[in-house]
Amino acid sequence: MPRVDNSIEIKAPRERVFQYAADLEAQPQWVKWSKDVEITSANRSGVGVTDSSVMQVGPQKQRVEGLITEYRDGQFYTRRLTQGMDLTERLSVVPYDDGTKVAFSVEYTPPMGPLGRVMDALFMVRLFDQLMKDSLANLKERLETA
Repeated sequence: MPRVDNSIEIKAPRERVFQYAADLEAQPQWVKWSKDVEITSANRSGVGVTDSSVMQVGPQKQRVEGLITEYRDGQFYTRRLTQGMDLTERLSVVPYDDGTKVAFSVEYTPPMGPLGRVMDALFMVRLFDQLMKDSLANLKERLETA
């Protein structure tokens, strides 16, 4: 299962960074592969929150459903897709110098079996890495200029 990890330093308070980054419905504003997110559970934050979203990695959009499996307010969350692509994402924030360090990781199973693993090695993992770097740059820009 490939895993992509990136981090960025943001000159904003940890609580503010986490509040924005952990808001699933705000993700299309900064996460490059997230196109539309709707919370489908009564709870809006914490373990057990479910969502329905559209994600796009490469040319095709795909409807997926997610579940927050770990959550510590102001520190981290883990979201696992329960329908659609086999993917788990984790975002954590820690105080760092005069701001916050954000660590973002995505672990996934390439679709299409053996062909998907070949495509992943040639293309997908680099695409996910670049999309993640661009997403973190978007997050930084939104929080440092707001």
